[in-house]
Amino acid sequence: MTHHRTTARLVLADGKVFTGTSFGATGTTLGEAVFTTAMTGYQETMTDPSYHRQIVVATAPQIGNTGWNDEDDESRGSRIWVAGLVIRDLSAQVSSWRATRSLEDEMIAQNIIGIAGVEALARQKKYDQYKRQSAAVLGVLAETLLKSGPYAKAPGVSARIVPFFGGNRYFLFVEQRYDDVRLVVNPPQQIAQFGFNQDNWMWPRHNADFAVFRIYADAKGRPARYAKTNVPLHRDKWLPISLRGVEHGDYTMIMGFPGRTSRFLTASQVRLRCESINEPINLAGEAELRFMKALMDSDKAASLKYAGSYMRLGNMVKNFGGMNASVASTRLLDIKAREEAAFRAFAARSGRPEYKNIIERIDSLVAAVRDTLHDYNLLRFTYGAQDFHPNVNALWGFIHRFAPRVQANWQRLDRGKKQIKAGAEEKKLYDDFMRSAYRAALTTDFDYDLRKMKLLAPYWAKHHRLKAQPDFVREDMNAYFDSLYSTTDFRDTAEIETYMATDYFETLTEDPVISHWSLFDRQIDEVYRPALARYEHKLAELEQIYVRGLCEMYGWTKAPDANSTLRMTYGSVRGYSPRDAVQYDWHTGLKGMFEKENPADPDYVVDEKLRQHYLSKNYGPYADANGELPTCFLTNNDITGGNSGSAVLNARGELIGLAFDGNIESLSSDLRYNPQLQRCINADIRYILFVIDTYGGSHYLINEMDIRR
Repeated sequence: MTHHRTTARLVLADGKVFTGTSFGATGTTLGEAVFTTAMTGYQETMTDPSYHRQIVVATAPQIGNTGWNDEDDESRGSRIWVAGLVIRDLSAQVSSWRATRSLEDEMIAQNIIGIAGVEALARQKKYDQYKRQSAAVLGVLAETLLKSGPYAKAPGVSARIVPFFGGNRYFLFVEQRYDDVRLVVNPPQQIAQFGFNQDNWMWPRHNADFAVFRIYADAKGRPARYAKTNVPLHRDKWLPISLRGVEHGDYTMIMGFPGRTSRFLTASQVRLRCESINEPINLAGEAELRFMKALMDSDKAASLKYAGSYMRLGNMVKNFGGMNASVASTRLLDIKAREEAAFRAFAARSGRPEYKNIIERIDSLVAAVRDTLHDYNLLRFTYGAQDFHPNVNALWGFIHRFAPRVQANWQRLDRGKKQIKAGAEEKKLYDDFMRSAYRAALTTDFDYDLRKMKLLAPYWAKHHRLKAQPDFVREDMNAYFDSLYSTTDFRDTAEIETYMATDYFETLTEDPVISHWSLFDRQIDEVYRPALARYEHKLAELEQIYVRGLCEMYGWTKAPDANSTLRMTYGSVRGYSPRDAVQYDWHTGLKGMFEKENPADPDYVVDEKLRQHYLSKNYGPYADANGELPTCFLTNNDITGGNSGSAVLNARGELIGLAFDGNIESLSSDLRYNPQLQRCINADIRYILFVIDTYGGSHYLINEMDIRR
């Protein structure tokens, strides 16, 4: 089809005008300009509801023209949600054999306006800012720097550029990757996780929470994929291990990869975190934990089945609840208010217009999203808590996205041998996945899910804030779930197996649980995620300005937020006093485990082999000067999630332990470090070596280590 081209203009809010050539529909449109760095995949972007009423601007010089098909849509009915598309150059020829029509034909059909010949807003004042933050651009830059440096030809070496201080500074990381990593030692669960969720984030602790891995390489010591011919990696230098132990006040260092902290938030953002994320998750999460714990305590099979889920959810709930309590006890909101007052004074002195009212602009964004974010999290942890959900999500995605594509391709196999082979391979991949996903779904305990839904549904009914209700919500949710779980074919293994042997696509699409989760996911995609995406997009720009201002006010002396890059924290061995008349010592010993022992509580059952070592005091060379076996110790190093397993070093650079947890009183430290309360819980290296050697009998591993007594 030949399309008429006319002059088109892109007009920005600041008055800048860019001239290009029209494509797609003709007319005018309004929307917020947003950027994408992709060279393909425009169909997925344009049909994604999170881009509703936004004008998508492609930063890549040329967009690969894959045309339009009926399988890659991100929303029902192939609806395009964007208000317009801005590109520099679109190839005239459709390149994908799956395409049924061109991009422009689809845009005309849905009355979507496009403009080409615009260099992705290159002249826009803030373009360089967006460009620097583009992952694609940063990736290319990192690769360029790597090739020009000393590691250009080193195998397994990669580089990445990571933003710090809210995108105001960037650092290059060069990393060596090894793919063949094998588990060597994993202690018994009753030793590694003694106390389970009850002791999580708590002190005193008595865990040997560790694992030992060995890196393998090829014969020349180079990174290699797994192969029987690979050999253990040998390095010229490695960490020596100290058996001299630690004392109160000893200097300590921790090297690791802390996940995320958020210490530059405003007071309103801290309140949002507590009230719209932590509270709704805890509200439903605590109820689910009680439900799971009762079942696990009464049924050994259920205990094994749900142990992992219980630990993950328990860790989250305890963390979020502890954070809220810590925010209150440390009066963090008052501290933030004082910091904001100081910033307003600094902004007035600086004369920088971008700093004026920046806090108020952030507060306004927060106020607009507060209820939406609250209900989003409440919905996920009430109606989204079914065990069946992850399995059905995979099924739903494949049924409604991948399956039509496979079927369409299968029907077009008259295009030649190459297409026949490709189509056959694709269909086999689909069938294999679907059978695996269906059989995983068949393992669901539907009675368990039903009881859990009846327990959690009232929490949504009572605590949701928005007037909008999910499409599936009924006046009587008990009756709804009774019907849902009693009529699904997934309860009938034989019936499902029959479907799997025939044309199961059409048959199972209308299954009640599939239909239910389509409604659930549509509510998430159409109501919550677009609003949250717009909030995050707008907030990122404001946060960058605010963080830059704070850093200038403090003279760039503040440490950047953790972002999963390598960091070092220094501190010392310290106990602490969390409240009046309570004083915690800085170390624990094995005897404390037996003081906690409770055979009636599965969390506090002692490993029997360990008991024999305790009774005979057979600790090998790992006992302290008093003949006791040390287990854990405290330091005031600044850590967070992601630091687990990090090496703890003394002043001589010797390994003295492994970090594995924080204390509950300092869980607000992700928002602000508190040296008086924050403590890092570390497994003593002597306890770890005892488990490997004296308890476990793996003497050969000890012989490979540089142990200093």
